Amino acid sequence: MALVPSLLGRSPGDANIDRNVQTWDYVCQSLCIIGMTVFFGLRVYTRVFVLNGFNKEDWMVAGAWFLGTGYSVIALIMGHYGGGLHLDDVPPEHKIPFEKTVYVTMVMYGPTAYLTKVCLLWIMTRVFNPFRKAVIFIYVFMGIMLAYYIPAVIVKIRICNPIGSFWNKDIQGTCLDETSIILADAVVSMVSDLIILILPLPLTMSLQMPKKKKLRVIGLLGAGGLAVTASVIRLALIVTTGQSKDATYAFMRINMLGNAEIAMGVICTCLPALSALLIRVFHEYSSNKATQSEYKLSTVQNQSKTQRSKKQMSVLEAESDEDGLMYNAQGNPRVETTVHGDTERQGNPRSSPFNGGIGITRTVDVSTSVETQ
Repeated sequence: MALVPSLLGRSPGDANIDRNVQTWDYVCQSLCIIGMTVFFGLRVYTRVFVLNGFNKEDWMVAGAWFLGTGYSVIALIMGHYGGGLHLDDVPPEHKIPFEKTVYVTMVMYGPTAYLTKVCLLWIMTRVFNPFRKAVIFIYVFMGIMLAYYIPAVIVKIRICNPIGSFWNKDIQGTCLDETSIILADAVVSMVSDLIILILPLPLTMSLQMPKKKKLRVIGLLGAGGLAVTASVIRLALIVTTGQSKDATYAFMRINMLGNAEIAMGVICTCLPALSALLIRVFHEYSSNKATQSEYKLSTVQNQSKTQRSKKQMSVLEAESDEDGLMYNAQGNPRVETTVHGDTERQGNPRSSPFNGGIGITRTVDVSTSVETQ
């Protein structure tokens, strides 16, 4: 009699049911949704209130965020209907809804992954615009991916004939090999993520800037390639467990890695905007600090020096080549820079511009250029 529960399966409320993968799914999807939303919100704030407003690229990122969030929501619904549990522990009435969520995620993965990767590559075309060959390669690469994903989505939509036979085995029909289709997606995703990871390396190393700053730019632009880790593990799981009959357990693990890959890609598309926001905050903090220091110093010096002239000074200043690249990634925004100088020492090039004087602010348009060695 002890074998009966193991043969017939356990009730959904059984404490002995292994819910570890299901719990990890809830945690993973929650983190993905929160992470994508927070970073996308920071990007929107930066574009609207700090930089020069929305452009086509921002709408593409908005689309990637929308699809990525929807992809994670479907994964949560999948978990509700038994995803992450062993097949024998899933109530019979949940098996068809589970298969429907599998179908939806298969169809959604391609457009979501492609749009996310295009957003990452679009940033690189803006930053490395002087490297014509590299930009041409990026556009060709995007075209090749599009040539794959369009027919792949069509095939996945029509994976079964009739379509309902995919989730309802009582309907007679013919289906393509689901594992082979998912495996092809995993291979393409891994290769494209690897290219996105490697592409900024040779381009940034050829720039004339300190090595430390080159590494920062590489880290920022290549961060999207971190998704290659999730892609590699996902591919390995598909190869080892893709034919498992314990579909609810095996597919949930594969799908979680797909969600993590998409979420990392969406977050990384927002990093350049976050970098621009941090630089802007630093500029404002430095400007306010310099203004306060200048005011205190001038109060003391005015007691003995009353004949200082008040001549305006304006300077076009960039923090570094790294900052210039990040600004370029955001579409050449406007930067306000404050420089303080002492007009009595303008003729002395060794004198510090912050040893007293009047502070003046001028708004300038920043343009960046890249020189190759």
